[in-house]
Amino acid sequence: MNNKLKGAWNPKETIYSFGDPPAYAYLIISGTVEFFSAKGYKLGEAGPSEVFGEISCYLNRNHSVKATAKTHVVAKLIEKNELSKIIKKTHPVVIGMLRGTYHRLAETNTKTEDAIKDVEKYSMMYQKSLEDAEEIKNRIDNIKNKLDNNKEEKKE
Repeated sequence: MNNKLKGAWNPKETIYSFGDPPAYAYLIISGTVEFFSAKGYKLGEAGPSEVFGEISCYLNRNHSVKATAKTHVVAKLIEKNELSKIIKKTHPVVIGMLRGTYHRLAETNTKTEDAIKDVEKYSMMYQKSLEDAEEIKNRIDNIKNKLDNNKEEKKE
């Protein structure tokens, strides 16, 4: 591995964005990286000695998340072709385990996005029901007032 390839990012700085083609996998030397969905929801974090960005390189897919430095981050950059060499030397059982884990992670990210959408939808429905309830209460109060006014007019 080329030990000269390193990157450094300041807090809040984007390392890669959703949809970017993969160029590197990243081995975190120091700091913390946060991962966000396309809609900006936090999906997780990675810290020292952890690798990220490898899934996109390995599966040859554009990044499915945004990676942002939470703290000052220093990482070794592992070029795509170098990662391929490392993977080719890895036992097939380990490769199968990783591939399965990668697919489950992608599925979990999708399910998280879907759950967030459901929460937003039901929150809006709940808010609308509160507004509707208030409107119904106002209409009932208006009807009661009209009835009370009619009652008083008949007394006179």
